[in-house]
Amino acid sequence: MSPSHHSSSSHSSHSSSHSHHSSSRSHSSSSRSRSHHSSSSHSSSFLGMGSLFSRNTTPVYRNRTNQPKNYSGVTPKIYRCKYHDYVHYNEPWTDESTGVAYKAGYYDEDGNFYEDVVFSKQGVVSDSTTAVCKCDYCGMEDSRPWPDREKPCIHCGGTMHLVSQIDALVDDENDSSDGYSYDDSYSREKSSAHSAIYLLIVGMLFFSLFSGIIDTYHENQRETYYNPSSFQSNSFDSKDYSDNYSDSYSNSYNIPTLGDYMFLKDDGKGFVLTDETDYKDNFENGGYKHLSLDSDGNYYDASTDMYVWLNQDIDPPQFQYWLEGLSSEYGDYGWMEYDSVEECWYIETSNENWEKLDDATYEEFQDRLWHIEYEF
Repeated sequence: MSPSHHSSSSHSSHSSSHSHHSSSRSHSSSSRSRSHHSSSSHSSSFLGMGSLFSRNTTPVYRNRTNQPKNYSGVTPKIYRCKYHDYVHYNEPWTDESTGVAYKAGYYDEDGNFYEDVVFSKQGVVSDSTTAVCKCDYCGMEDSRPWPDREKPCIHCGGTMHLVSQIDALVDDENDSSDGYSYDDSYSREKSSAHSAIYLLIVGMLFFSLFSGIIDTYHENQRETYYNPSSFQSNSFDSKDYSDNYSDSYSNSYNIPTLGDYMFLKDDGKGFVLTDETDYKDNFENGGYKHLSLDSDGNYYDASTDMYVWLNQDIDPPQFQYWLEGLSSEYGDYGWMEYDSVEECWYIETSNENWEKLDDATYEEFQDRLWHIEYEF
């Protein structure tokens, strides 16, 4: 799912002594991009509306049997491929009518489960694709970019094998999309409601944009007519301004350079960034983490099922966190930040609303909650 781009208000509990931290939430460009998803991005919700304008051709799928039931999360996608058709479910769930628990992942037309599927197009797998691999020696499993699938185990140097299923996408004529909404009775009802809401929002946005352009034009006309100084020649180079702003922004913060892996060590108050050499020399003693970069720009920690994103679209930048099972309860929202001043977690529960994580929720998830201590 792709949470909306928004401007959230700051936490009311924040004092002036650390109001700079709340500002990160005030301009948060939050977005969830789970591992192995190709449809998510850290961008405006306008991009998420592209599906409204997709073509009307209905793809033909294999007959489905023995399928999971009563999924209540985000409408799953179905991928039509050479060997199987796969329906992808974002989150684990339990069918309340039968008590059967289902895992998040892919289910083919016969109800067989796959932890992950790597899709190829015309026989080629994109280098940006993330694959799940497992070490033959120590059993360590991680998500890594497709070109790195055969690299040795980062823990012990053992040989890695591919866990992900590989299949080739089959495109309909005049179709270039990777997946379609799964059209069961629940999805049809939910998709219809969502489509109506999205169409209403798009209409309102276009109207607001058009009205704003007209108002700006008239305002400029009035200023030109009544303000003689507006006829003076002013030299302004937008490129120079943009370059200078970009330089001043990047130089004003100590933004770390992160590669395909993020290496962390526990310093008592939280985890701090370290390098690969330190990790390899000391990880066996405990207190270290290594996170793999996925194609969406997130770093994934398999031991806690936590995603970390360095959000540089806000001022100042912040590390933000997505914890499966908790964040996923908030639909298009759910990204979290750790406030080192208050020593507590905040979670985005809805548009323009960040709330302090309550004690009961913290107690439930504290064994999986961890954060990075870093001064920007």
